[in-house]
Amino acid sequence: MDWKTITQIDRRYLYIILFIFVSIPLLSPLNLPILVGEHAQAMYDTTETLSAGDIVVCSFDFGPATIPENRPQAKGFLFQARELGLRVVATAFWASGGPLGEDILRDVYGSDFPAIPEYGTDVVYLGYIPGNEVGMQTFGDDTWTAKGTDHYGTPMADIPLMQDTRAAEDLSLWCEITSGTPGEQQVIQFVQGRHGGPAALPLVVGSTAVSVPGMMPFYAAGQIVGILNGLSGAGEYESLLAGAYGYPTELLAPLDAQSVAHVIVILFIIAGNISYVLTRSSGGKEK
Repeated sequence: MDWKTITQIDRRYLYIILFIFVSIPLLSPLNLPILVGEHAQAMYDTTETLSAGDIVVCSFDFGPATIPENRPQAKGFLFQARELGLRVVATAFWASGGPLGEDILRDVYGSDFPAIPEYGTDVVYLGYIPGNEVGMQTFGDDTWTAKGTDHYGTPMADIPLMQDTRAAEDLSLWCEITSGTPGEQQVIQFVQGRHGGPAALPLVVGSTAVSVPGMMPFYAAGQIVGILNGLSGAGEYESLLAGAYGYPTELLAPLDAQSVAHVIVILFIIAGNISYVLTRSSGGKEK
């Protein structure tokens, strides 16, 4: 083999090869095994410790650009909460999260949402709460002050679930689905930090993969008790839910494609480096 030839390959051919190999698992999933990591397991286990009737928050703080990662994370959490009989107060501190959250709730609770029997007692959607960090702090201090009605204009006083949700002290868990600011750090500072810390209000996070390294100090300190790391974390969470509740998984094909893409890229890198070393050692010069 002439290793020098590899360095001269038109990069467009590499993209074509990658496209072909990534397309295969998308069309016909390979069903590669999913290994559940510590952080996804911790999020699942923390939620499992709650009792029916406990009140949890699910906040949709992301935009359209991160739907592939954040949407399955939120959907999985809401499914688990529903199966456990938890009462869900859903909201968003991002304006873009308002319509995205409503769409996810309809996926989990039915296309008729909010016209479902359990609306107002087991689940409520407050929609977008403005103010960023200030909105979060106000919500933690007094939910009725943060927003006087739900997403559909019903006053808080007329919603049975909100009668029991007056401040952060009434919550058993906060699930922050986020891709930026405000996000988990603002929950820690402006809600958790003002209302008893992580022991009083545990925090679990579904995040884009690029943001997870910055969350590790908070996880190590116990301020975050569980994390879904991007698409892979959502897939791990789905596998846990599928085993326990028969959850209909959606991420097998995308995760297979992601794994294949990683392998192909690694092979390209190895081949390129071997070619470079052999070419240099044989007296070739880089052009």
